[in-house]
Amino acid sequence: MDIPLELSFHNMESSDALKAAVREHVNKLEQFHDHIIGCRVVIEMPHRSQKASGNPPDVHVVVRVPGKEIVVSRELAHGGHKKAATDAYAVLENAFAVAQKQLKDYRRISHGDVKYKSGEPRGAGGPTILDV
Repeated sequence: MDIPLELSFHNMESSDALKAAVREHVNKLEQFHDHIIGCRVVIEMPHRSQKASGNPPDVHVVVRVPGKEIVVSRELAHGGHKKAATDAYAVLENAFAVAQKQLKDYRRISHGDVKYKSGEPRGAGGPTILDV
């Protein structure tokens, strides 16, 4: 990465374990794109749930690569969710899984490796020029 990881915690105490988990996820992302310019991660506890224990924080991930900024926000609906989803690490895992998929998709498109379904016309939807 050209720019070191930017990691911040809002409305909550920082955690060495969460910092390590974020660094591990960012290192994994670097396997899916050959030039990540930078990554910013914000982990925040929404004001409405500061006093309620057991609610997961929101996670925002911004990955910058040449020509694209990939933005992922994971804000779980508070209340009525499964216990596993109340874990900050589960929210972090989910956010980075989405970022990883978007990064892989962008790399495939930018390198011209987009796969076509069989029978699907290539270049469908563009203008058609006919020789008359």
